[in-house]
Amino acid sequence: MKSVAIITILMAFTLSAYSQGSFTEKTFHELMAKTEDRMFTLENTDENFVFITGNGQKMGRTELKEATSMMTVLNEFSDLTVNQSGGTVIVSGLIDQKISQKKNPSDIFEYKGVFTAVYTSQKKKWVLMSWQHSDYKPNN
Repeated sequence: MKSVAIITILMAFTLSAYSQGSFTEKTFHELMAKTEDRMFTLENTDENFVFITGNGQKMGRTELKEATSMMTVLNEFSDLTVNQSGGTVIVSGLIDQKISQKKNPSDIFEYKGVFTAVYTSQKKKWVLMSWQHSDYKPNN
């Protein structure tokens, strides 16, 4: 009986040491808040990060950094769904954006879309692997 208890305790310690942290809506909002006026930063994206725009344009993190360096992006997220399987997380929901060029901040482009983001845990840190969004069409 003692050996079963000892094995159970050892297994519990082993599982807790290798288990991934829980990713919640709060985690998502905290990660997005760290990016300030940009969508993403190099620090929270994987080196193979892929961004797919609403019109199907594909960008890596270098291209995205160049494109967003001249603009301010304000995001609001709603209707979030978070699905986690171990160290992989898929977040989907609605995104409302206000985008302006830094040279002309009063000229604001507004965008509403649906998005899907994929995160993975790397070295005990959540890293964004891919982001895809499409135009929001509520009646289709």
